[in-house]
Amino acid sequence: MARDRRDIADREDAARTADSVPAPPADKTLAGNRQSAQHPEHLLAFVRALARDAARADHAAERGAPDD
Repeated sequence: MARDRRDIADREDAARTADSVPAPPADKTLAGNRQSAQHPEHLLAFVRALARDAARADHAAERGAPDD
């Protein structure tokens, strides 16, 4: 996640340098005013939901039941 932020920041900085626009403050978060501690919890809940749905689909496929 941090690597993605650095990559995004590097691309934005390169674009701004080309346009001669000053870079944003370094402490600006990608999500605006949300606290950074909320993101891992939301991401974890999302990944768990995806895993749960995949497990249900696998179980249904093993039983020969039609998908929802």
